[in-house]
Amino acid sequence: MKTIVYVGCALTHASNQFKKDVADVKEILRQDADIEILEFVGLTGGTNESVYHHDIHECVAKCDIFVAIVDHPSLGLGYEAGTAVEKHGKPTLAVAHKDALVTRLILGVQHENYSFARYSSMVEEVPELVQKFIAAKTKKPAEVT
Repeated sequence: MKTIVYVGCALTHASNQFKKDVADVKEILRQDADIEILEFVGLTGGTNESVYHHDIHECVAKCDIFVAIVDHPSLGLGYEAGTAVEKHGKPTLAVAHKDALVTRLILGVQHENYSFARYSSMVEEVPELVQKFIAAKTKKPAEVT
C-alpha cells in the first residue's frame, strides 16, 4: 500500500527557483514506488474556493504524511500545517533551509506527530528526510511469536 504524501510550500511570494526545487523534490519522491504525491492547485487554476477545497479537503485531509517546506512566509501553508497537525493529527514534517528565517510558532510546535528539520540543499536532502520520516511514522509493530 502506498504512502500518500502532500507537499505544501509557499507559492505567492516564492522565487521560480524555489518552486522548481519543490517540483524536483516531488519528482524524486514519485520515483519511490511506495509513495504517491498529491498535487496542490497552484497559482493559476480554479477559483479561490476550489483551491481551498482541493488543498484542504482533498490533500491535507486525505494524505498520510504532510510535508511543509517552510523557507518562505505563507499564510496558506500555515493554514495547511495547522489543519494537518491540530485538526487531523497527521504526521507532519516541516523543513527549512539552514539559513531561512522561520517563525517561532513553527519552530515551537510540540506534537507527537510533528518534526522540524533543516537542510542545506533542498533537492539533495529533502527527499531523504521525507523517506526517513515516512519510515519512522509508518513502522508496523513487530509481530509477537
